[in-house]
Amino acid sequence: MLKHTSIYVQRRRRCLLTTGCVLGRPELTPTAIKAGKLLAHRLAGHSADLMNYDSVATTVFTPLEYGCVGLSEEEAERRHGKDGIEVFHAFYKPLEFTVAERDASQCYIKVICERGGPQKILGLHFTGPNAGEVIQGFSMSLQCGATYSHLLQTVGIHPTCAEELVKIHITKRSGLDPTVTGC
Repeated sequence: MLKHTSIYVQRRRRCLLTTGCVLGRPELTPTAIKAGKLLAHRLAGHSADLMNYDSVATTVFTPLEYGCVGLSEEEAERRHGKDGIEVFHAFYKPLEFTVAERDASQCYIKVICERGGPQKILGLHFTGPNAGEVIQGFSMSLQCGATYSHLLQTVGIHPTCAEELVKIHITKRSGLDPTVTGC
């Protein structure tokens, strides 16, 4: 991991500009590189774009992967209030677990949205096979302001784990069993 990303700019002013991990941001090399490039473009006068740290996708590459993009449920609740968010969730069984008769009790999806209005997606969390690939595919949609309605209008590729995201419909608030039972 990149521990420090610092850029010394304009020696006459003795100005030290830092980006990335040294600022308490995600300790991810691609994040630090992106923030550094955006800073360089701003300093050169080519852009005014700032780094959006709220939609940085990441994955933990363990035997059962975990990937996420956007806000955690706790952060969304802190920013929008408990009644200001809706959390959709599901336990699912990947095809490759069915064939191999593996335990799928840890395969879980959570989509955090603003409650009411267009229901902008605030965060996606995914535990299961290929979580990194799945989350990378959905991360741009969060950058573009994707809503729960957009998610439901998306046609999933069958049979994939990512397909489960576009079928998600059970809210935590409902108290219903979030276990997916089939197609």
